[in-house]
Amino acid sequence: MFIIFGTRGLKHTVKDSPVLTNSCPSCAKGNLVNKLYRRWFTLFFIPTIPLDEIDRFYECDRCSSAYNESIKTILQQSQSEINETQKQANLKFAKALIASMTHMAIIDNDFAPEEEREIMDVMSKFPELKSELTEIYENVKVYGNKNNQVFNYLNEARSQLSSETLINILAQAAVVLLADGSIEKEEENLMKEYLIACGLPKEMYKTLIEKLKLKDMAKLKEEQLN
Repeated sequence: MFIIFGTRGLKHTVKDSPVLTNSCPSCAKGNLVNKLYRRWFTLFFIPTIPLDEIDRFYECDRCSSAYNESIKTILQQSQSEINETQKQANLKFAKALIASMTHMAIIDNDFAPEEEREIMDVMSKFPELKSELTEIYENVKVYGNKNNQVFNYLNEARSQLSSETLINILAQAAVVLLADGSIEKEEENLMKEYLIACGLPKEMYKTLIEKLKLKDMAKLKEEQLN
């Protein structure tokens, strides 16, 4: 008889932590609920024993935006300071997303037109950052991860964004990997390296793939509706 075991990260609500009512900086109406990622020992893919805590963060119950726990302090600042913090967080998010997305697209030495369109579509959502993101895109497209530039953007994002947001960045970036219908071992290893660069255990790869599948399903549904 084979015994299949391993570890994986699961998200939980911190029940004894107060909810920050109507405090979401993104939608201004949602409540921020304290969440945590905990590593679990799994037996036959079933979580059985809770292990260490990976990260705590706040998640909006309305728009699903995620923030690291420093949001509690940020919310005590003036509105202009909150706006500036959000602006900087958005900048780090966009830079990390375009850098990792472009790197994933070129990792197999076959930069497909479909992959480029995915990247251009994402860049169009940040019109105010067009010049900065275009420069990052061109640099990574030509030089890849030379001088660890992609990992550096992920590390910068790690300093301000929550683990949930970092995983969402990688899940969104990894959409380009599905252009050929599958994720190769080399691409899987790359995503695990990204997780480590974000300060997350490589076991979170399963969580990343689950989010990737959800995003892919949502995109397919949107295409069918249009």
